Amino acid sequence: MPPATRTRTSADQASWLRPAVDRLASELRRHHQATADHSHRLARAARRLADRLGLDPLQATEAELVAIVHDVGKLAVPPELLDHAGEISDEDRSVLRSHAVAGADLLAEEAGLTHLAESVRHVHEAWDGSGYPDGLTRTAIPRLARLVAVVDAYDAMVDDRSHRPALSAEEARMRLATGAGRQFDPVMVSAYLRELHDERERRFLSDPVGSPAPRPGR
Repeated sequence: MPPATRTRTSADQASWLRPAVDRLASELRRHHQATADHSHRLARAARRLADRLGLDPLQATEAELVAIVHDVGKLAVPPELLDHAGEISDEDRSVLRSHAVAGADLLAEEAGLTHLAESVRHVHEAWDGSGYPDGLTRTAIPRLARLVAVVDAYDAMVDDRSHRPALSAEEARMRLATGAGRQFDPVMVSAYLRELHDERERRFLSDPVGSPAPRPGR
């Protein structure tokens, strides 16, 4: 397919799917603002990583959409549990983890979003098979799920959460690197670390002298 046609198809697909995605995102925002904000930050990061990896425009668009709806299953999780600050019980942990399957099931029932369901189901799988819900390993995990898993983990680490303060960008990057080949697809980690480095360089070069420095890596 010629590049112009593929680009146009990607834009058309985004336009066609956007109402359904926006409706789910709005529901999630009403249910839990912080989760919705996280998901929209992820959309931008997922697009940058997809472009860095050289994915075609259709796949890059789908990476954005998966990022936006990857936590939509948390509509089935009580907000007070999402905001819980202390230790959680095994039962509560099971409820939290159930959002992966709940989100995939929701998308499977949503006209036009069915093809995103598999990736959403598997965002929390791990490269070494220690993730959930199905314990998939390596490339058995859908590529877009592996991509979103990396940007998801980084954004979660550099964001304040109810149970812990944000990590520094440097510490978060180190943890991503340490998790490569264990929790994360090493190719995805390598590409995203390069993207984060280049993003910091771009911000440094574009910032006026004397302006407050942006939060690193965000």
